Amino acid sequence: MLDADAARRNVNYLAGLDFIISLGFGLILPLFPTYVELLGGGGLEVGILFSSFVLTRALFATTFGNLSDRLGRKPMILFGTILYAVLAILFVVPNSWVGLIFVRGFQGVASAMVWPVTEALVIDSTPANKRGASMGKIVMASNLGFVVGPFVGGSLFILASEYMGYTDQEAFRLPFYFTAALSVIAAVLVWRKVTDAKVADRTKKKLRLRELIRPEGLEPKRLRHLKILYANAMMEGFSFASIGPLVVLFLAFRFSMGAGVISILMGVAMGLGALVALPSGRLADRVGKKRMFVLGGYVAFIATMLLPLSPILAVVVVMLACRSMAFQVSSPALRALQADIVPENVRGRLIGLLESMTNMGSVIGAPLGGFLWDAFQGRDFGLPAPFDGTMIPFLLSGLVGIFTISMVHFLVHEEPPPSSND
Repeated sequence: MLDADAARRNVNYLAGLDFIISLGFGLILPLFPTYVELLGGGGLEVGILFSSFVLTRALFATTFGNLSDRLGRKPMILFGTILYAVLAILFVVPNSWVGLIFVRGFQGVASAMVWPVTEALVIDSTPANKRGASMGKIVMASNLGFVVGPFVGGSLFILASEYMGYTDQEAFRLPFYFTAALSVIAAVLVWRKVTDAKVADRTKKKLRLRELIRPEGLEPKRLRHLKILYANAMMEGFSFASIGPLVVLFLAFRFSMGAGVISILMGVAMGLGALVALPSGRLADRVGKKRMFVLGGYVAFIATMLLPLSPILAVVVVMLACRSMAFQVSSPALRALQADIVPENVRGRLIGLLESMTNMGSVIGAPLGGFLWDAFQGRDFGLPAPFDGTMIPFLLSGLVGIFTISMVHFLVHEEPPPSSND
């Protein structure tokens, strides 16, 4: 474990890394649905694009978490960040939505190197009684990146298409090039400023999936809680992904909004969410991690179900903001709760596995949500507006989310974190 000053610096620089990477993601993510449509795709193809990312991330998160336990966190994070930069440039190459699938899939590999390993390094650097605050700082930095990103991406797209005379397809290149430059800056930050909090142990053996699901030496009650968190991760991944890409399509369909304006609007909603991540993480350390997770989760998924049920843009914006803020109350608390349950000697591997479970749920949720959107978009079923088929994927997402929050609420009991086994 690092001393207090070194640990604080590590968390701060990793928060800076998350901000830069998330800025790059937030910059291009709201543009993807419109980009896919421009290249001949629809709602299902948008879902497949999203799934290609989370599928490879799910397949490799545990592997890279395993390697980070054995070889060190920093090398894994550094290589993944460099890969981000290369892939951002490759996004401008394909001339059809099919080509985007392959690039997006490799971006999932890069993400598996960076996100779960960064989280493990933050936990390595932080004592148990401050993990909520540390995770709150990481989540806040990440969300600030996602907030600033849509503004920057939307502004760059509008600049290129309306003021520089580019076609829509050409205008998408500028945000991707900017994302590549940001990733290079992030790689330099990791190389110069981040240090491993623990000495890598090359003697650790690679654990099989069965050994990860049932870690040796974990008492039965904590093992049961860990299994519930695995199930929660998969169902939450399903719930988020089933409407994640559809929010953009919904705003375009219901209110005839363009890609640049939607990006900026999404940035406003996410900005409000980012404001509560750090204080909610600190509050979770004081009042209980599970309590904050459950409260935020219920509000977020209720807002998800209400989102498509208003024809008034102002109300939709309020629901987006409530959803974003509630997720940021829930997310740091859940990550800190997971860290308390996961044994330290296999932390990288189990956090990677939890990430894989989330992404496996997303692999199913994203194309299903896209399919439901294509199948029921605008169908009235004899009901008055806005009660039409547009609401179906949102209702499914909310109901699955409420179920999994309730599962954690009633079946997981918060306990003191396990002592170190290293």
